[in-house]
This record gives sequence, structure tokens and C-alpha cells, in this order.
Amino acid sequence: MGLREKKAQKVREAIYDAMLTLVERHGYDAATVEQVAEHAEVGISTVYRYFENKDAILLDPIERNVTRLADLFRTRPDDEDVAVSLGSVVHSALDLDAATRVQLRRLRTQLSHAPGPRARLWDFLHRQRLLLEDAIAERSDRGALWNSAAAHLTTMIISMASNHAHDCPDDSTPADYADQVIAILHGADSPLPRRQH
Repeated sequence: MGLREKKAQKVREAIYDAMLTLVERHGYDAATVEQVAEHAEVGISTVYRYFENKDAILLDPIERNVTRLADLFRTRPDDEDVAVSLGSVVHSALDLDAATRVQLRRLRTQLSHAPGPRARLWDFLHRQRLLLEDAIAERSDRGALWNSAAAHLTTMIISMASNHAHDCPDDSTPADYADQVIAILHGADSPLPRRQH
């Protein structure tokens, strides 16, 4: 990363941090782009150079990582079993440093009170799942339904582990919690729906 990219990243982070702080203090609706610019010590035009609106600022960490699951999957060996690769994707996606986990917990708390960005978040999560599904299809010799189910289950496990980390911040890591979910899904007591024949 060159000097220009590093500076741009710092400005982007300052704007995001300012937005998150203002939303925590005053609420999403009360925070303005002008306040964000002032708090980040940049001009309003600089904010708009990086972000189209308040939603985009608040969701920046998620939007910048929308391809992450598919990218992680593509880094796995081609001859590795797809399910094993997906298990590695789950762990890699949840293996975050403490500062990132705190930042995401702060963001999730604010999203629970901001319907506009929360609705946009669903679009990102949908796109993330579709990108993972495409990556699975590149390697899988199974059909589209299997690939879709694999992507849905993978993102569901990540979501459950992330929700647990937010709602019940205990000593377990999100990856440990994901392992528990995976074990339940594979167990004899699996809660997966079944049809009686």
C-alpha cells in the first residue's frame, strides 16, 4: 500500500469512527454529515468523496468486506473437500482481533436502532451469500441447490456466531460457538427439519 492509499485509508477510518461515535452519542437520525466532517476534522466534500450518504459511512466495514467469504473460499486448495473448505471459511471469517470484535459489536448495537442502514445491511449480506455461492459452484461438482444450501448454511453459522458474540459476550470465541453449531447440525440430534415419510 502506497503513501496515498495509506492516507486515504486513515481519512476513511476517521470518518467512520466519527460517524460511529456520533451515532452512539446522539442516535443515527440526529447525526449529520456536517457533524461527521467536523468530528473527523475533514471537509464535507471529503466525506462525500468517500461516501455517498450516512448509511454508506456506517456500513463501510461491511461493504468493504462483501467479497471476503468468497475470497477466503477461493484461497483454499482446489482438491480440498468443499465442506472442509467452508469450515475453514467460517473460522477465518470469525477469527477477528479483539479491537475489530469491539468495533463490530458497537456497529451491531447501532444497526439495531437504525432501520435504514439495517435494511441496506440485508442487501450486503445477500450479495455476500451469492458471491460465496458462485465461488462454491466453481469448485463443486454438485448441483445448484447443494451449492445454494452450502452458502446459506455457512452464512447462517457465521451470523449465529456473530449474534452470540454480540448478545452474550462470554469467554467463548465466535469460532468456538460456530464449532458448537456445526457439531449440532452434524449430530444425531440435528435440528434440521425432516419430513416424515
